[in-house]
Amino acid sequence: LGAAKRELEAIKPSTVPIMQELAEKERRETKIQLRGNWQNLGDVVGPGVPAAFHPLPDKAPKNRLGLAQWLVSRDNPLTARVVVNRYWEAIFGTGIVSTSEEFGSQGELPFHPELLDWLAVDFMEHGWDVKRLLTQLVSTRAYRQESRVTPELQERDPDNRLLARGPRFRPSGEMLRDQALAVGGILSEKMGGPGVRPMAPNLGLSTAFGRSNDWTVSEGEDRHRRSVYTEIRRNGPYASFTTFDAPNREVCTIRRGRTNTPLQAFVTMNDPVYVEANQALARRLAAEVKSGDAAAKVRHAYRLALAREADESEVATLTKLHEDALAAFKADAEAAKKMATEPIGPAPEGTDLADLAAWTATANVIMNLDEFLMRR
Repeated sequence: LGAAKRELEAIKPSTVPIMQELAEKERRETKIQLRGNWQNLGDVVGPGVPAAFHPLPDKAPKNRLGLAQWLVSRDNPLTARVVVNRYWEAIFGTGIVSTSEEFGSQGELPFHPELLDWLAVDFMEHGWDVKRLLTQLVSTRAYRQESRVTPELQERDPDNRLLARGPRFRPSGEMLRDQALAVGGILSEKMGGPGVRPMAPNLGLSTAFGRSNDWTVSEGEDRHRRSVYTEIRRNGPYASFTTFDAPNREVCTIRRGRTNTPLQAFVTMNDPVYVEANQALARRLAAEVKSGDAAAKVRHAYRLALAREADESEVATLTKLHEDALAAFKADAEAAKKMATEPIGPAPEGTDLADLAAWTATANVIMNLDEFLMRR
């Protein structure tokens, strides 16, 4: 029992301060400001909800707890419908209501209203269990279809609104970065805490009064933490996320646009984060495939990056790529060292830098395949 208690204490999350409700007697008196004039006051008003909507639940306190109970009340199905629609959008690329930010008169009608209603009711009846909902969505036959497009399906359902085929879309820049780090085996599993500064290209830009706008990269595993922890600066947003359509956070953005531009390929091929992921995958292949068989390493890389087996033509092509890269790096020791160690750091002692550099170049090709960069 003592050991178990110590183990629980070791993983106990750190507490953070939260805003608390003021006691009733400490709250200020609030009056309507007629025409917005703070000197022309009208009637005293108290907490409540708009009369056009359903009232607060019986005996619910008129505070944030009462508001939360009102939001998830069975008399208010809108909340559940919005939630399941956003998770549907995350899984399938487009929501049942395509305008996930607008469920009102300015939004699009749901392509399958009965499905949306059923999912919302089922979600509420199972305790608003998000993990269960996600499992439910990815277990459907609609999600597990092939995403291959045929001329017939293109004609009948060009936007895949009727799910005539499986979803196919590019994930966000944040997800692509996390995916690359995970395949390389360097994604940190650390949870919580303040924002971090992962690697980014030094752009040489300055803000007012000549101060550098480049940032200092976080130390240790913090530079490999999940993208959700990345520090956001409105005057200098994280470059690769912006290239992949991340908003600048000046306004609330519910639904992002998706573009495909050559700049995105420059990011995944040259950004230091992706280069380091390539280097990490090369070192992972060296550690996990003990034989010197290049074909075995290609097959293992495919299983790690694409979750499938490589066919013989792919193995032959990438093996040849590795051979050509190896010959080039053996002829240029300086280039080999740079490709194998910058920015990830020194290679393990006794490592063949030319071979490691060649596998880094091969990993770069694998991590730039359409299959790696697209949900399909």
